[in-house]
Parts: sequence; structure tokens; C-alpha cells
Amino acid sequence: MRDSDKKFSKLINKASRKATSLKEDGLASIAKLQNRYFCIGITGLSKSGKSTFITSLINQLMHHEKASLAGFSPVLSERLLGVKMHPLADTNIPVFPYAKNYQSLTQAQAKWPASTTDSSGCLLELRLSRAGRRLNPLKAEQFSLFLEIRDYPGEWLLDLPLREMSFARWSEQCQGQYQASPRRELMGPLFDELSQLDPLSAVDQSVLKSLNAQFVQFLHDCKYKHSSLSLIQPGRFLLPGSVENSELLNFVPLLGCHKYSEDALSDAAENSYYKHCQRNYQGYVKELVDPFYKNFFSRIDRQLVLVDVVNTLNAGPDYLDDMRQALTSITESFSYGSQNRFAQLFRPKIDKVVFAATKIDQVLSEDHDAVRQLLGVIVKQAYKSAQHEGVQPVCEATAAVRSSKEIKHQGDRGIAGCGVNGKPIGYIHPTIPTRIPEGEQWQPFLDWQIPLLNPPQGLSFSNQDVLPHIRIDSILNELIGDKCL
Repeated sequence: MRDSDKKFSKLINKASRKATSLKEDGLASIAKLQNRYFCIGITGLSKSGKSTFITSLINQLMHHEKASLAGFSPVLSERLLGVKMHPLADTNIPVFPYAKNYQSLTQAQAKWPASTTDSSGCLLELRLSRAGRRLNPLKAEQFSLFLEIRDYPGEWLLDLPLREMSFARWSEQCQGQYQASPRRELMGPLFDELSQLDPLSAVDQSVLKSLNAQFVQFLHDCKYKHSSLSLIQPGRFLLPGSVENSELLNFVPLLGCHKYSEDALSDAAENSYYKHCQRNYQGYVKELVDPFYKNFFSRIDRQLVLVDVVNTLNAGPDYLDDMRQALTSITESFSYGSQNRFAQLFRPKIDKVVFAATKIDQVLSEDHDAVRQLLGVIVKQAYKSAQHEGVQPVCEATAAVRSSKEIKHQGDRGIAGCGVNGKPIGYIHPTIPTRIPEGEQWQPFLDWQIPLLNPPQGLSFSNQDVLPHIRIDSILNELIGDKCL
């Protein structure tokens, strides 16, 4: 037997042993070997609408007979026979609250689902009839395709780059970021306090506790004051989730680290600010970030990256640049590339990426393509990272739940919907550019006051109405259309 044949035989045997030895997820592994089970990583920064998107995606699939899914080939060809939602094999992860979210969107006073504060997930089973069976009658008439989907707070996502970053390097990164607007203004006197704190001096727990509290407030302001910044670390300082050891959250970036050599920091006393914060930082990464990556992202086969382009455009150049950096940083945490199904079982790589601009119902349909083009420019660096590994990403524009309609007012076309106070509201917006604005081109978007819209009124939970959407069917086809054959 040739060496190549031996290696292939060993790989098959290893895959077979792996599949048969697994217990709770044994069936999942076998299905994956058969190319019928894969994990979709829905990646979204905070406020990108990830939970609402997952809710709508489940809703469209479970009610595919009456949903608007002409762009999803299995529905158009009537090969999607049924969809069921199952819990994940990992019983430690709660089931995604689909019913609760759907009810919130379809009650008399419709509301958006509550923000995600902890992890959850589900397994969707799509029952399909096989395409091209007439050409091969020996093929089974039906098969199941399993889609694993998990939800998590977007705040946690930006912690992934910390896995490859030392505490000293992170502190230096923070020092550079915090000098620039708008963080410098948001930080106020805390910047000077952290800059003047000597990393090698003995730690004073009361001082550290005070600085930590101010630092958490600063991160809160970065997220909620004015417009939201994207690159906020550590994410669990805002949403801890289920953290048993609160000491892991007791550290701050030491902005004076850049003044010392690597050797000087390494030789610091064990009771110094540097060593104390370093230990907690390393524990934070080891006990919170690493398990989060392992449980949620290490097994991703395909990735959907949700980006709130419209509201970031409205926030201005500093916020848009911050989001670009965040997206690039995130994609560098993932493994991209195509490989055979046996290797995919052991060390999965992402073989397809879709970037999607969310909340597209905030602008006129004639500007949807401009938003998609602008998204392509914004994610260009992240796009290159994925493309470098042989993956060809695509960009799309979507609204998980369409909450507006287009109207004409005094000859102008505009957007109308239901405001947060329950009353009708309408507005006209500037023409969306296909490129990032420069100089004075930003002013119309900075002056634009985007009103908050409630979900569409009149949907019935009792009658299981389908949520209106924009192009979820196209995204589904890009992500899983080829797996449904």
C-alpha cells in the first residue's frame, strides 16, 4: 500500500473511531462526516441585531410554506419538507429563547427582543427531499440537514483577540487607543490616573478597586454615551454572564507599561500592580475567553458577520474607523479555508463567509445596494484575511424584521414606521454613499437623526404570522444552499 493510501486509511479509521466513540454528540459527528451537520457562526458586534436575526431566521424556516423565501432554492423547488428546533447536545447551554422573542415581536404592543446577556443555542433540523433523485434512484428520497446556531452577548466577541495578546501588549494597545478621540474625552481624568500609576509599585487594593470601577464606567460610556464604539475590551466587564470568580474582573490596563522594558516588567515584584493585574488578566483569558472560543467558535463551518452600517455611518468617521478595526481584529481570531470532511471533523475551518449589513429597512430600497457596496469597503481588510485562505466572502444587506415602509411626502420618498412611543413617524434620509465619506461629505450623515422604530404592528402570535424581512432568503442560500442538495 502506498504511503498516501496508508495516510488516507489512517485518517478514515481515525474519523471512524472518533465518530463511534462520541456519546452525546455521536450522531452529530456522524452527520458531519456525511456532510449533513455543520455549525453556523453568527458573528455580530453589540447592537448589530444578532438575536433578532436568529429569531427571524428560525421563524422563516419553521414557517417556510408561507414565508417569503423565493431566494432560498430548497423552498423555491419545494424540497424543504419540514423544520424542527432541538436543544444542543451540551445541556449546560440554555435553549435559544425563540418562542419568547417571537412573542415579543408579535404581541399587541410589539417590542424588540431583550438584549442578550448570556449564551444560548439551538439545533435546527431541516428535512429535505434530495435533488436529482431521478438521475440516481438508489439515493435516499429524504435526508436531514442539521444546523447548529449559538447566541451570545456581542460584548464578549471582542475578547477573542486577547487570547493571542499578553497583558503588557494589551495595556500598550489601550494606551494608544485612549489618547485618540472620542475615547480620550470619554475617559476624562481616568486617563491621567492610569497613565501616572507606576506598574512596578506595590498594589493598593482600595485604589485598584476604585480604578476598576471607573474603568468599567468608562467602557459603559464607550458603549452607551453618544454613539456606540465597537472595540470595547474586556467585554465581560460590561456583561459578565455566569462568572463564578469575580476576582478575574479585577484589573485595569496599566498605561505606563510602555515606559518599561519587557525584562523590567517580568522582574516586577509579585505584589506589584503589574503582576497582580497580569495574573487576573491571564485568568480572565484562560477561564472565560478560551472556553468561550472553544464552545462557540472553534467548531464553526460557515460564518455570517452582521454589521450595523447605517447607524455607524450616522455616528461619524471615528466610530466607523473603530468598527473597521474591530471587524479586522475579530476575523483574525478565526481559521478560514476549505478542506475535506474528515479533517473538518477534527479541526474545522470556515469555508464560507457572508458579511451582512443589518437594519436595512432604515433606508429606501433604492439605497440598499449602496449600503451593500459601502459594507464591502468597510470590511475590505477583514475580507482580505478570509480571501487569503481561499475563501471568497460575499456582502449582502438585510433586515431581520422589516419595521418600515416607503412613502411619498411632498414629492420626496421617505421611510415611515411606528416610533418607540407607539405613534406613527416618518423621515427622509440623505443618499447613502457607496464609499466612505471624506471631509465635508460626512456632514449630512452627522446631521441625520435616525429615529428608533418599533417592530411592525399587527402581527399575530396566535396565528403564527411570519415575520416580514428583507433578503434573509438570499443569506440562507449563500450559507447553506449548496448543503441542501
